[in-house]
Amino acid sequence: MADVYAMVLPTTSIGKVRFRFDEEGALTEVKMNVSDPVGLSGKRPAKAPTKAAVGAWLKSYLKAEDHPFPGSWRNPGSTAFSESVYRVVAEVPAGQTLSYGEVAAKAGSPKASRAVGGAMGRNPIPLVVP
Repeated sequence: MADVYAMVLPTTSIGKVRFRFDEEGALTEVKMNVSDPVGLSGKRPAKAPTKAAVGAWLKSYLKAEDHPFPGSWRNPGSTAFSESVYRVVAEVPAGQTLSYGEVAAKAGSPKASRAVGGAMGRNPIPLVVP
């Protein structure tokens, strides 16, 4: 599915943040410190969250408040392993951390901590799946 809608929000601590959505309104990418102008591009799919909703979520996220993203998001994994890694990481509560080894074990591959690091390095939605 191709991205059809994007919004850019200004912040003070991480620069401008771009959120991209597919035609079904699911989040597909978060990019921080972008140079895009603040605004919108494309037509917002009916199921995509509004700019106001995403802005409110981003403000709460930056305050380390534990609120779910206000819309749906696509698991960015391209393999079964990376999908399981992102599912595990998405469940970690705000303010808590897991080591790559702990994530690997919870994802069902206890010796794959380096692979977890690789998957997290390719994560296209880092604020939603931190």
